[in-house]
Amino acid sequence: MALAGGLIDPAARQVVELDHVTKRFGGVRAVNDVSFTLAAGEVVALAGENGAGKSTIKNLLAGIVKADSGTITICGDEIVGDPRHARRLGVAAIHQELSLFPTMSVAENVLMASLSSDVRGVVRSSSLKRRVGPLLERLGADFSSGTTVESLGPGERQLVEIAKALALAPSVIIFDEPTASLNERERERIYEIVRQLAADRVAVLYISHHLSEIFELSDRVVVLRDGNLVALSRTTELTRGKLESLMVGRELAGEMPRAAEPSDEGALRVRDLDDGSLITGVSFEIRRGEIFGLAGLMGAGRSEVARAIFGVSRATGTIEIGGRSFRRMTPKRAIEAGMAFVTEDRRGDGLFIDRPIRENLSVVALDDVTAPWLGWVHRRLETETAQRKTSLLRIAARSGLEAPARSLSGGNQQKVVLGKWLWRDPSVLIMDEPTRGIDVGAKAEIHQLLVDFAERGVAVLLISSELPELLGLAHRIGVMHAGRLVGILDRSEASPDKIIRLATGGGL
Repeated sequence: MALAGGLIDPAARQVVELDHVTKRFGGVRAVNDVSFTLAAGEVVALAGENGAGKSTIKNLLAGIVKADSGTITICGDEIVGDPRHARRLGVAAIHQELSLFPTMSVAENVLMASLSSDVRGVVRSSSLKRRVGPLLERLGADFSSGTTVESLGPGERQLVEIAKALALAPSVIIFDEPTASLNERERERIYEIVRQLAADRVAVLYISHHLSEIFELSDRVVVLRDGNLVALSRTTELTRGKLESLMVGRELAGEMPRAAEPSDEGALRVRDLDDGSLITGVSFEIRRGEIFGLAGLMGAGRSEVARAIFGVSRATGTIEIGGRSFRRMTPKRAIEAGMAFVTEDRRGDGLFIDRPIRENLSVVALDDVTAPWLGWVHRRLETETAQRKTSLLRIAARSGLEAPARSLSGGNQQKVVLGKWLWRDPSVLIMDEPTRGIDVGAKAEIHQLLVDFAERGVAVLLISSELPELLGLAHRIGVMHAGRLVGILDRSEASPDKIIRLATGGGL
């Protein structure tokens, strides 16, 4: 248990100890002389902006990387920089980036680290299912252990990752953004699991950009900035404003920015959208300069609506952009009509993760930087334009525009995805979970960018699992349930209770 001043109850068994730990990557100190402890039954939150060193701490504890100096011990045994050794010491990590085998079953993925066969070399699926079933039930999952992972959505895959960690029966468990892909109900289930693990004397290190989760779950907070430990405090001694200030090194505005009232001119009209699978009869309109929020539980069809509008998936119905009607949309037609689409999976769908930042920024507007008489990319023009976008969006690319996109923090990756569409000056912008997995500073900047788009007359479709985000930014909020748009609330009448009621199939 944590005591005042960030001390540990002497009666609690100390499980984790970091002692003056430093880790460098090239000339950059990702973690610099960091020390803190974690006791059995304690939940310690690790807070900081993207690039602060949180992921490096996680990887050090999981044995994925080895410290350059200092020591890390688990119940008195030093970690040697080997993931298998860390697991044997009782460390389990739920990584933000999923590490699943898509064509294998949920059960096989969950028990991959402990698969065993009978004397004939056969792994019995019935045995796997019996072991994994209770874990999925504990997580409140609505899919079976025999389900193939590739058929699951992003949030469901996150639940599989959590089940993998729980299957190891760890003494130390690291949660890295475990609720990023989950809806409100599923998040509450994760909170219950964290509390139960702590009650069972498991040491929990909890990494989250959701500050409400930190205050809800943690006993103490370790704050990192630029690789340095800037605060170690009992959670009850912090306020949200104080924590934000410690994380970013400056005061943040207390309220979200708000766009002015939109015009009466329609920009995007959707009529009777039906993908033949999940979404049915979806109709709505977004005006120029309007931010239209789309809420709903996971699996309600929000992302499917976005994909159908942009032409990524086939759907019947009518899509009208700026007075031009389309009955069969394709991504090429959508882009030509002035539409931009920032997907919820920025690493998988939004970026060429191993290509240079420069190329990622120009990829949807290659015609603008291609020499027509030669047919190749004009590198100087591409670089100059990319530099302007980088400056405009305040993209922190320490290694330059030739560095791969994967070298950027999550918030900066999201800015690159936005930046490539800025190149085309869209009239309609679809944003699916734009602030998932990014820190408070970057989140505030993304919010301001959305408002800036709206102020320029862009129609914004904002899909988010964050009710405060929708309530703070959107002029109107549409609510999805079971593939249908069951209600549209004006900003003045919208509330969390009303949205949840509609999203769960209730009426107003």
